[in-house]
Amino acid sequence: MLDRALFLFAEGFRNLIRHKLTVFAAVFSVFLTMIIIGSLFIIGKNTNKLIYYLRSKYKIEVFFEADLAKEEALEVVEQIESLSGVRNTTFIDKESATKIFEKQFGENILDYIQRNPLPMSCVVNLNRTGNFELDIMPIVTRIVSFPGIDNIEHQGKLIQRIEGFHSRFTKIFSVVSFGIILITISIILNTIKLTIYAKKDLVEDLHIIGATNTFVKVPFLIEGILQGFIGSLIAFLVLVVCLQIGNNFLTQFSTMTIRMDPAALSWMLFIGISISFIGSLLAVTRFLP
Repeated sequence: MLDRALFLFAEGFRNLIRHKLTVFAAVFSVFLTMIIIGSLFIIGKNTNKLIYYLRSKYKIEVFFEADLAKEEALEVVEQIESLSGVRNTTFIDKESATKIFEKQFGENILDYIQRNPLPMSCVVNLNRTGNFELDIMPIVTRIVSFPGIDNIEHQGKLIQRIEGFHSRFTKIFSVVSFGIILITISIILNTIKLTIYAKKDLVEDLHIIGATNTFVKVPFLIEGILQGFIGSLIAFLVLVVCLQIGNNFLTQFSTMTIRMDPAALSWMLFIGISISFIGSLLAVTRFLP
């Protein structure tokens, strides 16, 4: 059993050596595919981090009517905090508003007028843990319906732009990746087809001496898997080197770095090998009896 497995693997490996030009085309196509998909993964991961950071900064500022009592304002704040999608709230009374004004402008407004004109307010921080787009308007509409609300400031347009960009990128990522994978599968299929035609006599001889269909097909499948493994591994190494160079350049200007998912190698190998296996399987199914 072990001898048979070693023979099949060796035969698949010899196919790589014998058909250098077609194998190079297949490996190079897998390499390009995984470079593009790997780059999109890196961009997507780092874009997601930026998006989630910005989402954590989303907030709604609620200003209460000037004649509203503090106790009534606190009751409204409790109602706001109970709303779905609200992470927490921060109540700012008139005294705190005066301190904030002085900190920002360097002057105490009470030095100029006797009555504190600054309204009580509430900062509403939103809960952002899901992958869905954030629709801030239902929350704003609900807050407006509470008594004692004078004005609301929010970042609805900014949120829509950020979420829209993120949504478009995800869709483009999916379409581009799917198209590239289909092209690579086609190239692998044609590469294995050429190998099958080149070994047509050997295949016929194996059938004559009683070899099973599985025994005949396995070396071609192994060849395809090896093509996917080599192309994916080279692509990963190239991306690692490019990231290192890019981060060395970025650190000269900022503290920002581009990160790669620790599981990137496993995912790239899995995708590359899967693509090659599918292409090889289609080839042997179609062109071998």
